[in-house]
Amino acid sequence: MRVAIVGGPGVGKSTLVRQLGDLYHNGSYGEGEKGVWDPRVLADIAAGRHAVGVTEYFARLYAANYRDAAGHDGPDKVIFFEGARITLEAHIAEYPAEHHAALREVAALGEAWNPDRVIVLTSGTATIERHIRARAREHESIARMIERFQLIDAEFRRLATELPTAVLIDRDGREFHERTDLVEIIRLAGLPMFVDIPYDPR
Repeated sequence: MRVAIVGGPGVGKSTLVRQLGDLYHNGSYGEGEKGVWDPRVLADIAAGRHAVGVTEYFARLYAANYRDAAGHDGPDKVIFFEGARITLEAHIAEYPAEHHAALREVAALGEAWNPDRVIVLTSGTATIERHIRARAREHESIARMIERFQLIDAEFRRLATELPTAVLIDRDGREFHERTDLVEIIRLAGLPMFVDIPYDPR
C-alpha cells in the first residue's frame, strides 16, 4: 500500500512521513530540503521564479521515489511518500497565470504514481507560524512562509474534494511525536494498523 502525505509548507509532512515510516518498518520517502535539493531551487522558490523548472525538479524527485518504492511494495506493506500529483497541482497557484498551462503539463508526470491513499494535512496559520519559528531555518521568512501556506493550503483543500483517494486531516492540536496522535491519524486515514515491536521489561 502506498500512502502519500501532502500539504502546504510547514504543516509537518516530513515529520509525519518519518514517524509513520518508522512505525510500520516498511520505509518512507521524503522530498528532502536544504542540503538535499539543488541550492538554486531554494533561491528560485523564494524569488518566485522559474516556475516550470522548480515544479519539474520536484516531479522528477517524486518520480524517483515512487520508482524505487515499486520494488519494495507488497500486500502486507505500507509505504509512505511525501508528495503526489496533487502537490504539483496545488503549487501552481503560487505562479502567474501565464505559466499555468506549462505547469499542468509538468503535473501530468504524476499520473503514473497512483498512491492508494493521499493524506492531505491542513491547519490554521497559528500552528504553521509556531512550527516555522521552532525550526528556525535561516533561509525561511516567517511572513512569506505563512503567505505561501495560506495560498497553497486553500488549493490543497479544493483539490482534495476532487480526489477519491484523498483524506483531509486537520493537524491542529495533534503532535506527530505522540503515539496517540499518530494512531488517530492512522484511524482517520483508514490505514491498516502497524504491528508493534514487543517490549519485555525484564
